[in-house]
Amino acid sequence: MKIWICSCLVCGVAIASMAGERTDGQPSQPERLMAVTIDDLPVAQMSWHSDEQMNRITTDLLATLTKHRVPAVGFVNEGKLETNGEVNAFRLGLLARWLEAGFELGNHGYAHLDLHKVPPEEWKADVVLGETLTRKLVEASGGKLRYFRHPFLHTGLSVEVQTDTYDFLRSHGYTVAPVTIDNSEWVYGRAYAKAYNDGDEELQQRIGRDYIRYMLEVVDFYEGQSEAIVGRAIPHVLLVHAYALNADWLEELLIELENRGYGWVSLEKALDDPVYQRPIDGWTGMGGITWLHRWAITEGVDRSVFEGEPDPPEWIAAIRP
Repeated sequence: MKIWICSCLVCGVAIASMAGERTDGQPSQPERLMAVTIDDLPVAQMSWHSDEQMNRITTDLLATLTKHRVPAVGFVNEGKLETNGEVNAFRLGLLARWLEAGFELGNHGYAHLDLHKVPPEEWKADVVLGETLTRKLVEASGGKLRYFRHPFLHTGLSVEVQTDTYDFLRSHGYTVAPVTIDNSEWVYGRAYAKAYNDGDEELQQRIGRDYIRYMLEVVDFYEGQSEAIVGRAIPHVLLVHAYALNADWLEELLIELENRGYGWVSLEKALDDPVYQRPIDGWTGMGGITWLHRWAITEGVDRSVFEGEPDPPEWIAAIRP
């Protein structure tokens, strides 16, 4: 059985941000399209941050996304909403602010379980548990909980597990959120959290500047992968996290990408491209790899095409909270 990542929930919406104008004064279509997805809401690695810091991270992320009219989807780990087994009202309030600001929420699992390390039935139960509060918030705001992002991008070590869990997600009304611009942003997020908590502004600047450099190299790499594997540019799906790093540096990244010709689209609009109907069941390895590479492996493309993906420098990886 082939595994497909689109569903009947996929339909088009208007582009949220345009690049430039036509000669007749009307907005022109951007040269490139990208959907932005943000994982590990309400805040990634909450144990690293105080309530005050988490409030600032949320405020600044939402301000940046709003300013640039990015119709982002934030993926929630509901386990982060609890302290000592009870729902923490402050943390739930952080999550509610995403909906109040007009953004969409998706399910990222209650406890961020790894499908490659736990039985499928345990993983499915975690998916259901992970929608308990989020679904209520989304529906109370007039929306619908419709996207699921696999923790670690791990979708199963066999076609049988992939088929079973995809069917399960579909039966619960979910469309799987793919990623085409994968990256090691988490390495920068971890390093930045230490500098952020230490109040080391010089190190924050150094990490942030290198983060922008690295991410632009990653985007350039995956633009080339799209041409090599699909034969054309596609609406990309970017994965980043709700880190202090992005609270401070996401705006600069967005500006650089806008200058590169990108316009921001919803995940719904990106998935309307027929490329996302390609099967991915050729990949059953351990890694949580980009969908571009899953398509290529499924279709038997020579894996030498994957060579050259940028890596963070060693000095970044060495900084840990």
